[in-house]
Amino acid sequence: MAHAKVTLGTLLLSSLIMIGCGEGGASKRASGPTTHIEVLDKADALPATITDGDTIKLTFDGELKTIRLIGIDTFESRKNNKAYRQAYEHHITIEEVVERGKKAKRYLEAKLSKRVHFYAQYDEEFLDRYDRTLAYIWLSDSDMINMDIICDGYAMPLTIQPNDTYAKEFQACYEEAKAAHIGVW
Repeated sequence: MAHAKVTLGTLLLSSLIMIGCGEGGASKRASGPTTHIEVLDKADALPATITDGDTIKLTFDGELKTIRLIGIDTFESRKNNKAYRQAYEHHITIEEVVERGKKAKRYLEAKLSKRVHFYAQYDEEFLDRYDRTLAYIWLSDSDMINMDIICDGYAMPLTIQPNDTYAKEFQACYEEAKAAHIGVW
């Protein structure tokens, strides 16, 4: 898939440039996000635990954190109210919703298996209403999980303001994946 990749290195550089600009510099959105990026393996070298296709658990700084991947939504992997809503909205059966949700979870499990180095990039808000950490999770300089899962056809874009740094890129990847009938499409 020929989707545009934003690199972690570019984000780090733009963050340093913006920090150097100080108060009189360009606006936050003009040169990219200024939110900090951190390595998430400071205390524990454990792989991620996958809750579902858009939520993972990582141990860092000695504490287990639930991380909700910003900007994406996957089908539910078990029957619940949201799964029934997704079935109605996508004109598919509840069984299809659950199967697509399980595929997204398996995709994420394969992508994150045995990884101990993760990088988190935060947007405007740090926590959601369920006290989950909101983050874009990077595996390397050019491998952002949030972007990959959409571009590979296992997630839909979900923009919840003000966390919209990659909304346009996510939407474009989603449209490409759906048109190409890849992943769960």
